[in-house]
Amino acid sequence: MYPTSQAFKDAGYASTRNATARVMFDISDVSAVADVIDNTVTTEHANLSQKAQVINKKRIASYNLATLEQDRFRLDGTFSFPDALPANNGETGYVSNALCGADGVFSPARTIAITFGGLHSSAGITVTFDQFNNEYATDFNISTYNAANALIKSVDVTGNTLALYPLFGPFDNYKKIIVTINKWSVGNRRARVLEVDFGYVRLYTDNEIIRLNMVEEMDMTSGALPSPEFRFSVDNSDRVFNILNPAGYVKYLQQRQEVVAEIGFEVAPNIFEFVPVGRYLLSEWASEEGSLLASFTARTNLDLMANYFMESLVPSTATLAQVAILVFNYCGIKNFSIDPALNSVMTSGLVKKTDCRTIIQMVAIAGCCNIFVTRDNVITLKRVAFSAPAAGLDFDNMYTEPKIELEGVVKRVDVNYWTTLETSGTSTVTAAGVDSGEVLKLEENTLINSSAAALTVANWILAQRQYRAKYSANWRGDPSYELGDVISIENSYGSSMTAMITKTEIDYEGYLQARTEAKGAVN
Repeated sequence: MYPTSQAFKDAGYASTRNATARVMFDISDVSAVADVIDNTVTTEHANLSQKAQVINKKRIASYNLATLEQDRFRLDGTFSFPDALPANNGETGYVSNALCGADGVFSPARTIAITFGGLHSSAGITVTFDQFNNEYATDFNISTYNAANALIKSVDVTGNTLALYPLFGPFDNYKKIIVTINKWSVGNRRARVLEVDFGYVRLYTDNEIIRLNMVEEMDMTSGALPSPEFRFSVDNSDRVFNILNPAGYVKYLQQRQEVVAEIGFEVAPNIFEFVPVGRYLLSEWASEEGSLLASFTARTNLDLMANYFMESLVPSTATLAQVAILVFNYCGIKNFSIDPALNSVMTSGLVKKTDCRTIIQMVAIAGCCNIFVTRDNVITLKRVAFSAPAAGLDFDNMYTEPKIELEGVVKRVDVNYWTTLETSGTSTVTAAGVDSGEVLKLEENTLINSSAAALTVANWILAQRQYRAKYSANWRGDPSYELGDVISIENSYGSSMTAMITKTEIDYEGYLQARTEAKGAVN
């Protein structure tokens, strides 16, 4: 489960509750970050500043670090002492060496210059300052330059009151951006810039969100590989997403632009605690001329892997973990998590030309792992296991008695193993005491290369299929519930049932509801 406070839990299960949602839509040039060739600042704080983080899409500091600045060394439990090694301080972004004056003015001004290999265009430029403490530059300038280093556009911002400032453009055909910070919101402070986005980062809140829907799923045997999907619709009464609007956003929309969704509960009057619903990549969008709605569909990196193909992964033997890392690196995916158990499972790496999404599925099955995508868009290969329930669904929060279905009994599992891409054998496991039932066959996983490995996989599949009781519940919903969580489910016939969440669907239209599927053993 996603970690939350007790106040969040109490608010979520109160007889009446106030839920809200927000979606951060990053309408940026998706190719710009990879094309940065120079990220220069005038001065840096030797211990804190990490200028490379200014373009890593992380917009809030990891810790509230105590420093020798006015009111930034309070011993009230809200500050952490910085480590001498900058990497241990997490996300800090750019921190200036010099302090501003008591009036907030920097003399000279602090500047950040970002240079690209080629030309880029974007709907705007967004600068994130110190969201942790709600501090920001009140007066600053954003300027863009062309390939000849000539000024294209210069925008002065004065009187700013936002820690995340989205400046709508357009900014076209620039090769360099310079952000100049002239004045800070608090005197005797260093300038802090967590992120510079090469686009317009739009935060949609309850007043603008019409509806959102999220579906995430996990197969207990990894035989299917569903990818999370997020859909949302927003108010388009200003027509910024109408295709014919020359001043709108549509011409800047690109696949793989980031969408971050959160749902929160009111934990105190006008104070909300948020839980991530997911970090997605834009896939499709639609808005008809004259429509008051704009609708979007976003998915994850797992879908992108289907566009890459590989074969003959390794020249000899390797671990499944090494194969997985090779595939992720080939696809340019950095957000992944691999179960340590795969470091000890060997394979010959035999693969015919296949898309990388399928290869990762093969790795998961050969390693007896489940595969799913977390809310942070991390592709995860993990050997999930049942444990004591971390939470539960009861009649106070379910609309009706949960539906219960029993999947078919498995009699036998046959798994092929491959000594070459043309030569295979079969290992078989038979369920004890089962006279009739399904026969499952795994035939084309060429990463399984020995009879012992095939036998291990067959036993794992048979064990996973013992959890054949599928529970489906419609209830009020809690966004902190995640795939793989073990929960209890109340019923009318005795003790609660224990099951593992395999699918979650969340709907929000000013109120929250959810459909949860979970699997457990037959009592």
